Amino acid sequence: MRGNRDLHRSGSRVADCPLHQSVGRLTRRLRTLSFLVFASVVLLQVMPGTSAHKFHVSVSQIEYHAPSRSAKLMIRVFADDLETAITRHAGRPVKIQGVQLAGNREVGELIHGYLLDKLDLKTNAGRPVQLSWSGLEAQADVVWLYVEGRLPGGLTGARLRNRLFCELFEDQVNIVNTKHRQQTIGLMFEPKDDYKVITEKALGR
Repeated sequence: MRGNRDLHRSGSRVADCPLHQSVGRLTRRLRTLSFLVFASVVLLQVMPGTSAHKFHVSVSQIEYHAPSRSAKLMIRVFADDLETAITRHAGRPVKIQGVQLAGNREVGELIHGYLLDKLDLKTNAGRPVQLSWSGLEAQADVVWLYVEGRLPGGLTGARLRNRLFCELFEDQVNIVNTKHRQQTIGLMFEPKDDYKVITEKALGR
C-alpha cells in the first residue's frame, strides 16, 4: 500500500513538473503543426479531375503591404464546396464548376457577398475591416479568391474569424497562414471557433 501511495505521489510530482508541462505543450503544438502541414498539402496538391474529396479544408494566406497599410487575403478552396456554399447563400443555383469565372461579374459579386458573411477581420483597435473584392482564379478543381482591406495599425493585434463552409460541414477546417516579423504563423479555425489574433504565435490557439 505504501509503495502504491509513493508511486502515486511520484506520478503527481512528474505531472506537476514544469519540464513535463512544457513537453506536453510542445507535443500538442507539434501535433497541430503536423495537421496544418498535412491539410495544406491535401488542398495544394489536389489532383485535376477529382470532383470528390474526403477533407473539408480551406487554406488562406495573409500578406501585409506596409506602404498602403493594407492586408491581402488569398483563399484557396475546393470548387465544389464553393459552388454548394454560394448556391445556398444566394438561395438559387449558382454554377462554379466547369464555367468561365474570369470576368464573370455576377458570380464575383455572389462570392464576395458570401465572403463578407463568413470572414470577419478587425483592426488592433477592434474596428471592423471592410474587405473589398480583388478577383478570383480557377485552377482545375480549386479556386483562388482574393480580397483586401485597410489595416492602418498593421497585423499586430489584428483579429480574424474564418467560418468558410462551416454551415456545410461539421468537420470543416480553415487554415490561415501569415508571415509576420520574419516568422510564418499558422491559425486553424473550426466551426466552434471565434476571433483569433492573427499574430498569435501558439499554433492552433
